[in-house]
This record gives sequence, structure tokens and C-alpha cells, in this order.
Amino acid sequence: MKQLVFILSFFVWKNTCIGQTPVGNKNQDQRKVYFDPQIPPSFPAGEGAWGNFIAKNLDTGLPAKNGAPSGTYTVNVRFMVGMDSAVSNVTCENDPHYGMCQEAIRVVKKSGKWAPGKQDGRKVNGFKLLPIVFTIQ
Repeated sequence: MKQLVFILSFFVWKNTCIGQTPVGNKNQDQRKVYFDPQIPPSFPAGEGAWGNFIAKNLDTGLPAKNGAPSGTYTVNVRFMVGMDSAVSNVTCENDPHYGMCQEAIRVVKKSGKWAPGKQDGRKVNGFKLLPIVFTIQ
């Protein structure tokens, strides 16, 4: 009889433990990162405001000071915008040298909070790929 009670107790305990959601899954959305969310992250006031921010903050003369020849150079910057709107993991996908990659990273980091991306109507952590153009004359 004691064995039967023990066996029944074991199965009740086992089913109770398996039926519960582990604590780690509660924050699964906070850890997941979308490389191409349905609605990508964006600069809060729109593309026009981003253009104004770049015009005010990007040191376009830096590459020329570092000896860059005349031409148009594009630096593709990838970064993550978190669900909390914070910018992180800023990197260049290409580097035309002459300090352009470092300058592009500096400006993106300085840009402050962004509107996070959205997936199925919910805010998500998402990556943004952004071209920054330098024209040297």
C-alpha cells in the first residue's frame, strides 16, 4: 500500500512540474533578436530628421584630413535597437578607411534612442542596416 501511495505521489509531482512554464521562457521575447523585423527600427522623427542629424553631427571633412582621395564612399553601419529603444552593437559592414567607419559608428552611437522594430505588432529587438555616405571633393 505504501508503494502505491508513493508511486501515485511521484506521478502527481512529475505532472505538476512538467506542466509549468519554466521561468526562463518568460523573458524569451526580450532575448530574441530579429535581423529583419516586419517593421524595422527607425529614427524617432523620421528620415528627414535623420538627414538633419547626420548633417549636423557627421564630420565629413575627416576623411580628407586623413588623406582620402576625391570620391563618394558609403559606409554600411549595422546596429541593434532594443525593445527599450537603446542603440547597441554598432559595427561597420565595410570600411573604406580614412576614419570613415569610426566616424559613422560615433555618429550612430550619438544618435540616442530609436523607435524599436515591430514583429506581429509587438516591439522587438531588431537590427538596422544604415548607409552613411561621405563625399570627398
